[in-house]
Amino acid sequence: MSRPFYIWPALLLTAVSVTGCGTSGKSPASAAKTSAGHPAALAPLRIEDMDEGSVCGRTLTQKQQDDLGVWEAEPMSDKGGVSCYFSMTPDEDNAAGYVVTLFQNEKALLGNVDGMDPMPTKAVPVTVKGRMAARQVMYGEDWSAGVTVDIGQGRFLYVERYSPGHVVTEKELNTQAVEAAEKVLGNLESRG
Repeated sequence: MSRPFYIWPALLLTAVSVTGCGTSGKSPASAAKTSAGHPAALAPLRIEDMDEGSVCGRTLTQKQQDDLGVWEAEPMSDKGGVSCYFSMTPDEDNAAGYVVTLFQNEKALLGNVDGMDPMPTKAVPVTVKGRMAARQVMYGEDWSAGVTVDIGQGRFLYVERYSPGHVVTEKELNTQAVEAAEKVLGNLESRG
């Protein structure tokens, strides 16, 4: 696949740190609250057994992939992280789809910073299924919306929705990225 792997612009990492993920030392449980206003305990998600052979099926089920219009799922691994590219089209000149990456630690996350990303928007702190996160949109020839989620114990989930420019609105990209992240988190949570 020829899609460049450009995740982790510096602004997004800054937002992750500011929102309580990563280097700030706060856990997602310290930020999430129950209806009574007390901290909710969110267990760290297990990803240590995730590898290139299992990442695609474990992060998004086949039904979820079908619902998203995935044409092909292609796993990749790198030192400290494992990813799956969920392509929605075979046309590499008009690539569209999702990228799901699980990072084992902050060093692996920071090792994927790419300062060459075109025109990033300001990263926005959000919560996804009660976990601290940050989302950001990138503009250029291709557009993408990414959400970074602290999944506990210094590990991170990154979900990106990408599309050719001007095909999907910023609002739709953000919504689709967060919804996909929620599905992935649900699948990871159900593993115990």
